[in-house]
Amino acid sequence: MSAAAAAAIGIGTAVNVVGGLIGGRKAASAAADQAEQEAKATQARHQYDLDAWDMKKKQLQSERQEAVDRIMTEARNEGKVRAYKDASAQDQYEHALKIRNAQQTSNEMAFQRSDDIYTDTVTLNSMAAKSAMDSEIVRLEESKAETRFNANEAYLEMVKMEGQLRARAASGRSAVKGMQSTMADYGRQIEMLNATMDSNERNAYSALQEIIRDKSSADLTAFASKMLDPGVLPEPIKQRPIPVAEYTLPRVLVDSDFGPQPVRGFMASPGTAADMVWGQTISSVAGSIGSGLTAYAGVV
Repeated sequence: MSAAAAAAIGIGTAVNVVGGLIGGRKAASAAADQAEQEAKATQARHQYDLDAWDMKKKQLQSERQEAVDRIMTEARNEGKVRAYKDASAQDQYEHALKIRNAQQTSNEMAFQRSDDIYTDTVTLNSMAAKSAMDSEIVRLEESKAETRFNANEAYLEMVKMEGQLRARAASGRSAVKGMQSTMADYGRQIEMLNATMDSNERNAYSALQEIIRDKSSADLTAFASKMLDPGVLPEPIKQRPIPVAEYTLPRVLVDSDFGPQPVRGFMASPGTAADMVWGQTISSVAGSIGSGLTAYAGVV
């Protein structure tokens, strides 16, 4: 090989080496820029994940607090409704109790009035019966007095007739017949008076028995009309208080509910990326030099 050819090969090799070094510098710079951009993107993504995790945590806490507030509101509303229903039940009970007490008082007054009327009626029946019996007894006594008067009149008449017979100095059979006739008339009159007296006594006894029966019947009618003892009315049932409902609040959140915090992903180092490019470039330059020397050696 001539010197010119060797020089040409050397120049070509040098050009390749210089080109490789220049290209390696550009590639390393580009790799470093790319690694820096990836690091920024990774950092931005990590910050986004942290923000999203924190927001999700706050959202979960807010949702729990909202559930607690809702349950507490329901508990307060339930308490108000329970208190209102208990108060309404108490009002209804007191109203029903007043009606019951008024009815009880009215029944007792009506029973007392009925008992008073019954007592007065029985008393009036007794007075009426006594008055009727007294009237019958008085009537019987008057009848007896009249009978005794008539008996005395008959006796006096008989004595008068006997005196007249004696005054006429009647004797013998005619006098005896006259006396017998007078005594017979007197006996008939006394017998009639006794019969009348017995009849009046029987009538008076029957009248007294009828008065007693009428009184018993009137007393029985009054008793049948008498109001029964109303007794004691049952009191209205008092409603029991409405039981208090139980509410379960959501449990307190712990760290495990939020999950682990986001971990920053792998972040490429610009220096490491450039070193990797430079390593590849140097290997390529070394290969170019080696191949140039080999070609030069072959030429020699």
